[in-house]
Amino acid sequence: MNASARVLQATDLAVGFGDVPVLEGVHFGLEPQKLIAVVGASGAGKSTLLRGLSGLLPPLAGSVALAPQTDPGTRAWSMVFQAPRLLPWRRVRANVELGLEGLGLSATERRLRAERYLQQVELLEYADRWPHMLSGGQQQRIGLARALAVEPRVLFMDEPFSALDAITRRRLQQGLVQLRQRTPAAIVFVTHDIEEAVLLSDRVLVLGKERAGPATVQADLPVDLPLDDRRNAPGFRSMIQDVESMIRTTPHPADTAATESQVIEGDPPRSHG
Repeated sequence: MNASARVLQATDLAVGFGDVPVLEGVHFGLEPQKLIAVVGASGAGKSTLLRGLSGLLPPLAGSVALAPQTDPGTRAWSMVFQAPRLLPWRRVRANVELGLEGLGLSATERRLRAERYLQQVELLEYADRWPHMLSGGQQQRIGLARALAVEPRVLFMDEPFSALDAITRRRLQQGLVQLRQRTPAAIVFVTHDIEEAVLLSDRVLVLGKERAGPATVQADLPVDLPLDDRRNAPGFRSMIQDVESMIRTTPHPADTAATESQVIEGDPPRSHG
């Protein structure tokens, strides 16, 4: 990997709550248009890692470097949550414009940018509707459009499809595969679904614990399979089995999963650069 091209670099990173580390020794880099999936057993610190990488949690050790966003009207990073978190009193277009406010764009520029990304998620025709008029899958696509509209260098996705039915989930997975080819953003994608991780990613980061204590990176596995029609590619199922075999399930005495849930369900942070 060309270090000079990386938009995200974690170096010996430890993150947690208070002075108690949930994860330690995290070291990896990510380039534009690449997607790294993060998997591991419950309580392994997947969502905690996401917040540490974005700066929402300060490092207890090590460092995170995010490439600064120098283009006007953009942000260094943005995040898609487990729930779409749309504002019910704002129409769809206005929800997408939300992240653009405060970036020095005119009202016309915000409108055009929002409509461009609504077009990318195939929901432009719903721009004037209220969020409650949309299905769960449509709402999640609006959340994705809102995150993409700030044109981030890095997009963090925290189990964005986990609450959807199987058919909608598969449709959005395929939509993300296509969207990756149209956006320069690097993506860090947290999921409990190993098949989803292998399906979408260039690399799979496996978190786990070999003993009581903080989780660590058990493996950083390249996914050398064609992105298009990957489910039918030779080696897809065996790759899933390889990842499954690496996931550690040893419980930690501390309830890190509960702590992560409190962060997830708190007030959504503002994307910032």
